[in-house]
Amino acid sequence: MIELSQLNKTFNDHVALKNIDLFIQESEIFGIIGKSGAGKSTLLRCINLLERPDSGEVIIDGENITHLSTRALIKARHKIAMIFQQFNLLNSKTVFDNIALPMRIQGIDETEITKKVNELLPLVELVDKKNAYPAQLSGGQKQRVAIARALSCSPKILLCDEATSALDPETTDSILALLKKINRLYGITIVLITHEMDVVKRICHRLAVMDAGLIIENSSLASIISRKDSIARSLLYAQLSPELPPCLSSSLSTTPNDKPLLRLFFEGHDATGPFISQISRELHIDISILLANIDRFDSITCGVLIIELNANKKLLEEFIKRCEKANLTVENLGYVTDNEL
Repeated sequence: MIELSQLNKTFNDHVALKNIDLFIQESEIFGIIGKSGAGKSTLLRCINLLERPDSGEVIIDGENITHLSTRALIKARHKIAMIFQQFNLLNSKTVFDNIALPMRIQGIDETEITKKVNELLPLVELVDKKNAYPAQLSGGQKQRVAIARALSCSPKILLCDEATSALDPETTDSILALLKKINRLYGITIVLITHEMDVVKRICHRLAVMDAGLIIENSSLASIISRKDSIARSLLYAQLSPELPPCLSSSLSTTPNDKPLLRLFFEGHDATGPFISQISRELHIDISILLANIDRFDSITCGVLIIELNANKKLLEEFIKRCEKANLTVENLGYVTDNEL
């Protein structure tokens, strides 16, 4: 569906994209994640040639659009819609007119426009806001208008540029649910850029990680979880891992004692299995579970535990060995001193 081959883009002396090769399948939701300045937005804008790469090719649905004339490119862009962080609605137009705008620009008959808008309003749950103006809408409602406007010309691809960054968590959930619904109902290929791993794990089938204009990782969520050297995996677990409360973090020392504090990362069957109780019985070791979290990424269940052991150095080494044998990742956070909690 979308094929990027050897894309390069430079702004003055800044390399924004370097030798980008990427294939995005039809009807999938593909996430692109990275820090600010990694090149995410530039890459997204190269897909519809709002930014022209210095070199390389952009192939959409089998057609190389980098070599099209201006008129042919405008026609090709009808397949590619885009939604933005700031909504970009016309404040002087109603919800109906904002959604209808792209169709009117294309010269579509008003009867067809009315039919299409009335079809989209229930989808984005804005039937009662049909005649409202943007100033009368919440942020989430404005983004729903923007999504309906993007769908008005029946695109095959929807590009989302940090589409949930300006929204609160509850509204973000509803917008992500809407995007998943659109993908399921219409089979639209969705490319979503974000800096939030929580967004990726809720909606994406595959993802690419960008850094300094390079794609440094490209895989499905399930395969990322299974690779312990994966950067995306570390980001996923960083989002999942509970933060130590000050009363606990302030009591930690790097000096070894018999109270090591460990962080355990579980995945797959091990995330829900009785590993802790079993190893406690087998090693005759006291284990206090202080913090825990569990979630699902794609089809994989993942969990994080922060535990305190009552164990000397030899027992700690045996515990860690058992964890690694069971395919658990172990991180030693330090040693709890007597002034704990």
